[in-house]
Order: sequence, then structure tokens, then C-alpha cells
Amino acid sequence: MDFHNNEFSKIESLKSKKTTFIAKAVGVFIFVTTIFAIINLEIIIIESRKLSAEFKISSLVLAVVLLSFLVYFVLKDIIINRKNKIIKVIVDQNGLHHCNDETIIESLTFKSLYPNPDLKNYDVVLSQGEDVADDICVYYFDPSTQTILYKALIFNTSFSIGNAKELKTHFIKGILKFRSDLRVSPKVLDFLNLNNS
Repeated sequence: MDFHNNEFSKIESLKSKKTTFIAKAVGVFIFVTTIFAIINLEIIIIESRKLSAEFKISSLVLAVVLLSFLVYFVLKDIIINRKNKIIKVIVDQNGLHHCNDETIIESLTFKSLYPNPDLKNYDVVLSQGEDVADDICVYYFDPSTQTILYKALIFNTSFSIGNAKELKTHFIKGILKFRSDLRVSPKVLDFLNLNNS
């Protein structure tokens, strides 16, 4: 890997407007469809002459509770997204940063990374699950809790990032350059196509 002698450049995230729009459109479609399905089902139950009044009342109460939860979670998500001031992600010689303009809101620095407490395993790994996407995971020191935590390398943005893999690749290159004491799993290198770089 030839990049050890090169100056480590800064890479910024590129917002993927198309993917963000599609994801939000699908979310709105699912939300609206679910609301209409619950309301239509409730109308069918209430208009049915074969069902008892107790069943209709309990069904109505259940529908109102379910709709309340759906609306609550959507409103909560909207409020969280509006409060999320992160407009870009940067990987530079210090680590990975979530930023608002030029102000860093949160960081995962190379200095904060720690070796795996289980010395037999790698320090930077690829978590693979049947139900979840592959995530690159690291151990880092959290000063607020004074503990070493296991963390997936995810971007805390309300939008899709078009060059997410490039940012993760650059972060791993930074680990290899600045933290050669940490052992990166070959699966991570294969996942990011870094074996032949």
C-alpha cells in the first residue's frame, strides 16, 4: 500500500439528492399506506353486522393507539432531523468528523481508537449479519463514560451520502497510516478493495 508516504488529503461527503429523495418518498408512501390501511380496516370492522359492539370498541381503541404511535414516531423523526445540524462528513489527518459548515459537531479521531480488549481478535473488523448490512467496526475511548466502546462506522446524517464507501476507505487508510499499531481485519480490506492499493 503505497499511500504511507503521501500527504493525507481531506475528503468531504457528497450529498446524494436522488437517493435521499427516493428514500424519503418510499418512507412517506409506506407511512401513508399504513395509515389508510388501518383506517379502512377499522371502517370495515365498524360497518360489519356480524361483529359484537365490544369487539368494535376494542378494535377502535387499538386502531387509535396504533395510529397515535405511528404519528408520534414520524413527528419525533422529523424533529430529530430538523435538529440535526450535520451538513457534511469529513475524513482528514485527524479522523472522521461530522460537521456543520466548518464547525465539528462530533468526531471519531485516530487518537481515540483503541485495540480490541480481546487481544486474539482484530481491532478493526467487519461485522456481518444476516439481517443487517456489513459495517466496519472499531474500538474507541469515550471520554464521557471513561470506557472503551465498540462502534460501527456510520454517518449520522439525515441525507444519503454518495461517496460513503470512499469516506470509509479513506478512514481505513488513515488508520493504516497513523495507527499502524491497530490490526485491521483482512475482511475489511477485501470489503473496501484495499488489498491491491
